[in-house]
Amino acid sequence: MKTVHDGSTANDTMMSSAGITDAEAGQLPRGILPTWAVFGVSLGILAPASTLALAIGVVVTIAGNLSWITWAVTSVLVLGFAGGIGWLAKRFTTTGGTYGLAARAAGKPAGFFVMVTHLASSLVAGPACVIGSAIYLDAFLQKVGLPASTWTLGICAGAVAVAVTALNLREVKLSAKLLLVIEFFTVAVIVVLLIVVLANSDTGPIDSRQFDFHGFSATAILATAGFSVFSLAGFDHAATLGREARHPKRAISFAVVGSVLACGVLYIVATYIIVLGFRGLPIENMNAPLDTLAEHNGVGWLGYLIDIGVAISFFGSTLGVMAGTSRTVYTLARDGLLPARLGKVSARHGTPVGAVTTLGVIYLVAGLLGVVVTAAETSYGLLGTYAGYMLIAAYGLTALAAGYCAIRSRSLRLGIGLATVLAAIGSVLVYWYSFNPFPSGARGVVAWIFFATVLGYIALYCYLRLRKPLVFARIGESDRKTTLEVDADEQAGAAR
Repeated sequence: MKTVHDGSTANDTMMSSAGITDAEAGQLPRGILPTWAVFGVSLGILAPASTLALAIGVVVTIAGNLSWITWAVTSVLVLGFAGGIGWLAKRFTTTGGTYGLAARAAGKPAGFFVMVTHLASSLVAGPACVIGSAIYLDAFLQKVGLPASTWTLGICAGAVAVAVTALNLREVKLSAKLLLVIEFFTVAVIVVLLIVVLANSDTGPIDSRQFDFHGFSATAILATAGFSVFSLAGFDHAATLGREARHPKRAISFAVVGSVLACGVLYIVATYIIVLGFRGLPIENMNAPLDTLAEHNGVGWLGYLIDIGVAISFFGSTLGVMAGTSRTVYTLARDGLLPARLGKVSARHGTPVGAVTTLGVIYLVAGLLGVVVTAAETSYGLLGTYAGYMLIAAYGLTALAAGYCAIRSRSLRLGIGLATVLAAIGSVLVYWYSFNPFPSGARGVVAWIFFATVLGYIALYCYLRLRKPLVFARIGESDRKTTLEVDADEQAGAAR
């Protein structure tokens, strides 16, 4: 496609002169999101309130008193991932997220494997968040007198999936605003509870149990690393907003690194306080740690706010996951790697309507199965673990692609070098301790499914390279913007 002197494409110029909008031309709108909205997408998908309410309990049940170390290690690892992704986001813009960035940085093979692993994780993470929202909606309804029922859980899951789909069919800025409001409200309520727990502690703020490293086991600390990575994941969906952000190079990099750093610190501190507050309480109550702590500290009324707030937080995370995944699917459809109808854009709202409606059906069916076939909490944990395994691969490969790009372009500096090393070493360690010893029971089944999926992807890669070279050649092609085009986008966004 020919590029004109101002950095826009010839098609863009003709569209402008003809008065045709991006949406009418089948493209996402340009430069409509300010920096705070991009950050809101990252923070909303991370959904810190939902992690504080549910994920921390899962980790503490396995890792025990030293669970804060699990979050510290995970935070450093994910910060390495975020650093690599943020570095690439300063140089390339894309609507394909990590897929587009990896393809630009290290070529089509990197783009392919990041694409399939990240898409697999996103297709599982979305329904997991639907289930999480249903769990806490059901808990709230039980508090107000509605009896526990699988039917209630199913209705809640279905309602969440439908509502998320409806909102994602609207303008993305509306979703971003909603994500920010949701998280600020729910985190504020939980922080109030944590302050109460800290103030009421009989032993004061220092808990010697959490600094007793006698019998320390790296296996125990990292056994839940896959799940904890899932709980700190999703920030990268901001990278799919390269066309819609006003200043994509600055805004996306800030969003992915800033959101991970803020949430990592919050999770470490919150885990410490939760374990401190559970001194003398049965570990079985870790299924709902915040409700238990609220009752134990005489502020049981906070439980009502927490349950509905966390349900809404999970809802916000689901909203953000679908927003990001739909744009990746949209990009893949434009690359010719998925059916063309998935690349359809709403002329009214400028959203990828084909991808959103398809994902809505997947979320609805998977969410309903997750609460009906087995315990909802079990489904959430297993889906989260699988998504975490896939995300480590996707994030690790993207960070390595960033390091490769830095070396190739002779722009290697301390920051990107450190991010690449953290991503490489961290990924190896997490996988090693996640599968050695090999997990048993349902978690073992999830591990085998992960390995089978990876083998399937390798086979698919070989098939495309050898038998479908024209299809393979399309990887990353629809969204290859030049630096001049990115600058033109930012100038257009600043003028809006």
